Amino acid sequence: MTSGVTDSRAVQKPLPAEIDVCGLTHRGRVRSENADHFLIASFHRAMQVHNSSIPSTAFPALSADSRGYVFLVADGVGAFAQAANGSARAIRSVAQYLVDMSEMSLSAEPEREQEVVSRVHDAVVETHNTLLALDEDGIPGSALTTLTMLVAIWPRLFVVHVGDSRAYRLRDGQLTQLTTDQTMAQAMVDSGEWTRAIADASPLRHVLVSALGSPEIDPQVRSLDLERQDIMLLCTDGLTKHVSDEEIREHLLRADASESVCQSLIDLALARGGQDNVTVVMGKARIT
Repeated sequence: MTSGVTDSRAVQKPLPAEIDVCGLTHRGRVRSENADHFLIASFHRAMQVHNSSIPSTAFPALSADSRGYVFLVADGVGAFAQAANGSARAIRSVAQYLVDMSEMSLSAEPEREQEVVSRVHDAVVETHNTLLALDEDGIPGSALTTLTMLVAIWPRLFVVHVGDSRAYRLRDGQLTQLTTDQTMAQAMVDSGEWTRAIADASPLRHVLVSALGSPEIDPQVRSLDLERQDIMLLCTDGLTKHVSDEEIREHLLRADASESVCQSLIDLALARGGQDNVTVVMGKARIT
């Protein structure tokens, strides 16, 4: 299958006005509070916040000259008292740490790719330490959260992941999960002891083996090529509990605006019970 975009168009960096992004979150039909948070921001000489569930005053001021984008979702672990605080603090910490990425231009300096990998990894580790300190300061409960982030600096995409939120890419009609769930069930699949069907039916599919602010953390960082027609989606497990990968693919294949797709996916999760907070973040370039 072809994308309908010529090779020359596929390698052209989209203009800022061509970027269509949206993030939406809902507390679901069961939980009394929403412990999910998200961030969509573009890199300038500072960071411009386009949409977030956290007040914009929490983030740095901006200037012009867009360099790239960051998409991030964080799902506070609901069993702990500081769940919502943990996910919000994680996003603020990462945003502050990445503000110095604004001078990066991989089109002009491709040799700096490894530097970006190191920076985003360090941002996660620093955020993890921030949450550990939050607990050590005597605040009751624990501040644990997942964190899944995409950093797009043309022509590369950096995927940063801790926990069981997910990142997907749709390219040429094929949906690819870019992250691996860091859960007990997935660990059993990886070891060869369980099949995917057994894992999907097990309560261990919701038991994290890695989370920010927890004793165990295993940040995953990878870099991929980025093409103009790529459609990116981040979500918390409140979506994937109710909506299959094939259904996500079908929604992304529509020519609808990002906001419409995000809303329809959340509505589908809610219609099927909305057992958890649900957050969806989407980004794509308009095909002109």
